[in-house]
Parts: sequence; C-alpha cells; structure tokens
Amino acid sequence: MIRSIYFSPTGKMRTDIHQGEFALLLGEEGGVLWVDIFGDEKEKYKQLLETIFNFHPFAVDDALEQTHIPKVDDWGKYLYLVLYELGIHPGSPDLVSERELDVFFGTGYIITHRQKPVEALERVWESCQRDPRYLKRGTHYLLYQIAAALVDGHMPVIDQIEVLINELEDQILKIPREDILEHIFSLKRALLRLRRMMVPQREVFSKLYHDEYLSLDKDQRYLFRNIYDHYVRLNDLAESLRELVVSSLEIHLSATNNRMNQVVKRLTTITTMFMPITFVTSFFGMNFFQKEVALNVWTGWLGLGVSLLFILAIPAVMYLWMRRQDWM
Repeated sequence: MIRSIYFSPTGKMRTDIHQGEFALLLGEEGGVLWVDIFGDEKEKYKQLLETIFNFHPFAVDDALEQTHIPKVDDWGKYLYLVLYELGIHPGSPDLVSERELDVFFGTGYIITHRQKPVEALERVWESCQRDPRYLKRGTHYLLYQIAAALVDGHMPVIDQIEVLINELEDQILKIPREDILEHIFSLKRALLRLRRMMVPQREVFSKLYHDEYLSLDKDQRYLFRNIYDHYVRLNDLAESLRELVVSSLEIHLSATNNRMNQVVKRLTTITTMFMPITFVTSFFGMNFFQKEVALNVWTGWLGLGVSLLFILAIPAVMYLWMRRQDWM
C-alpha cells in the first residue's frame, strides 16, 4: 500500500497523489511531500524508490530488509534512517516487541517504509491531515514529529515493565514460587532488548543534532536535541529497572534459601527428637536375655510405664531445651 500527502507552496494540501506526479511535485520549491509505503512488495517498491526518487540501490535494499539496528546514513542529498517503535505484550514469551520504520529524508520530501503497523506513524499521519501546520513548517519538523511520537511511545513500555517488576517483588516477599524465576529472566531479557534498541536510537539523534548534513540546516538540528535528551532519560530509567530486576533475583534466591533452611531445620529437629525414642524402643526390643530369666519382670506394667515415660519425656525435654537455645 502506498499513500501520500502533499502540502503545496500556496498552502493547499492534497492526499493520495498518483505516483506519476511524485517527480513533478519534488521539483516544486517550498512544497512538502510525504509518501508512506506499507507492505513487503519489494520489487514494486524498489522500482519506485530507485526510478522516481533516485535513491541508491544499497539504501533501497537496506530499507526493504528488516534486519537492522537504528542508524543514520548520509547519502549526500538525502538521509536514510532506521528507527524503531517499541511495544509491550504482558503474558507473551516476547515481552517487548519492535517494529522497524525506514525513513528517507531530503529537501522537500520524506519517504517512510514499514512492513508492520507503526502506531506512532499513524498518529502523525492523522495529525497532518487535521492540521496542515505539521507540513507547513517543513520536512525537518515532520521528521521531528515522527521521532517525538516514537520516543513518546517508549515511556508506556518502561512504565509497564516497572509495574511488572513491582508485582513480582510483592510475589517474592509473599511466597517464592518456582515460576517467579522464569518471570525474572523474562523481564531481564526484555530490558536488554529495550536497551539494544534505545541506545543506538539515541546515537542516531545525537548525530542529527551534532553532525552536519546537506539535507539538514544548522538551525533545524536543534529540534533533535530534545529527542536525544528524551532517550538519555529513557536509558537511565531502563538501567534503573535492570538493577531492580537483578535485586529481585537476589531477593528471590535469598527467600528460597531461607525457606529451604527452615524446612531443613524442622526436619532436623524432628529427626533429633525421634532419636531417643528409637534408642529406647531398640534397647527394650533386643533379645539378649538368658532363658532362665523371667520375662514377665521386664515385660510387666512397670517396665512398660517406665519405657513410655522415657519415650514421652525425652523428646519433651529436648524440645524445651531447643526452644531455650533459640534453635526453633
């Protein structure tokens, strides 16, 4: 699917322009053309990007493949950017997902390409249709709005991960279940994935702000400092959450060890208390008497009572002694 929107030098806005007009509109000074390409029809899009917009085949091949990290390439008259939108899906194996957005940025035009829906781009597209001022201020401002929409979408991901970490800590303090460890490592993988996308994306906007490009004037670059500052804060938050996850793992392991120690302590106490009982019953159960000894002396009510008294008294004494020693 190819859709387009054009803001003319006279202040008129057009949508869904025929592809044959793209080359003509690019020649109008002061106009702003935004072409959005959605889908994976590579041959069709490759021909459009190479023949009408004269993009380098290497840049076009990069745009049509979804195997990149965020980056910015300077091709002289235009820039090629790879940006990512992040999403979160609680309950799924892949907690954090990313959707690639390829951007060709030049004087008077922006070309965006994506193979998956990018919600941030849709919001900017709808804003441009409602308010022509998004396009009136130029392509650099349009690129800034797209970048701002992307970075604003990262914050809910950070917030949701923080909520999941807080819920996990509450579960750890209550009952350290076995599946908690799986959740901890899932959050750890999600944060690593998050940082793997945000750190290079931060560097993209650092370059847009600091470096010099033919397609971006010096007085236009200041807008991207704001985006860069947002990514610095987001990376700091992600690092703080990573430390919380590591702390949660340590708490979980400590709670599990404490619980195991309590179980071992109880079992050891029970075993120790039964040792005297085992000794008494074994002693009186041995057949070491001679035949001339009257067995009724040993098996009478008095012997039985004494042995039962020992069986009950010794564990009770041991229990009280252990309590006094604060072993229980």
